[in-house]
Amino acid sequence: MGDIRSYVEARDAARTRGLERGFAARLLRHVSTFELRQSAKVWGTDLLAPLERRKAKRLTQTRPLLLHLGSGAHRLPGWVNVDLVGMGPDLRWDLTRRLPFPDASAQAVFVEHVLEHFPLVTVLDLLREFRRVLAPGGIVRAGVPDFGRYAESYAGDRAFLERQRPGRPTPLLALAEVAHGHGHRSLWDAETLDRVLTDSGFDDVSRRHFGDSALDPAPDSPAREGESVYAEGRAPRD
Repeated sequence: MGDIRSYVEARDAARTRGLERGFAARLLRHVSTFELRQSAKVWGTDLLAPLERRKAKRLTQTRPLLLHLGSGAHRLPGWVNVDLVGMGPDLRWDLTRRLPFPDASAQAVFVEHVLEHFPLVTVLDLLREFRRVLAPGGIVRAGVPDFGRYAESYAGDRAFLERQRPGRPTPLLALAEVAHGHGHRSLWDAETLDRVLTDSGFDDVSRRHFGDSALDPAPDSPAREGESVYAEGRAPRD
C-alpha cells in the first residue's frame, strides 16, 4: 500500500503514456489534461474525415470485412483497425460519427474495452451503427471491464480486486479506477452487456468467456483476459 499523494501522481503520469510516436503524439503530450487530450484527438480525427472516408471506400473491398473499432494498441491482423489520431490505426475515425462503411458490408464488428468510454445513450447509438454495417448474420463481439465482478469482490473477500489492481492505498480506490479511470463513462457487468445487445436488436446474444468466440481465431487481447466479460450477437437475418 502506498500513500495517497504518490498514488495520485502516478495515476496522472500514466495518462500521458501509450501514445504513438510522431508529430501528432508529441503535440498531444503537451496538452495538460486527459479530457483536453481526448478532445484534441477527436478534433484532429474529424479534420481528417474527408481523407479517411476515401480510404474507407478502399478498405470496404477487403473480404471478409472485419471491423475492429476502438482498436488502441491491440492491432489485429486481417481486421480494419479503427481509432482516433495518435493511436496508429488503419483508419482514423471518431466512432460517434456515422461509420464510413456501407450498409450490410461487414462480417464482424469487435469492440473491446470501448463501450465503457461512452455514456449508455451513446452506446445505444453505436450499436445501432454496428447493426447497420453488419451483413445479415454478421457477428458483433463486445468485451468490457466486468465492474460487477469487481463490486462483488469489494463486498466479499477482495481477493480478485487485490489480484487485478494490487498495491492501491485502499480497496475503494482500486474499485474507483474501474468506474472512473481511463475516461470511463459507464459501468458494465455480464447481465447489462447481454441486455444492451439484446435491446439493440441483435439475435442469439450469448455471454462469452475470454477466447470463446464464433470468430476464429478469437480477437481478444491477452492483456484484457483477467478482468473482462464478453458477449456476442448476430445481426438479424430478415
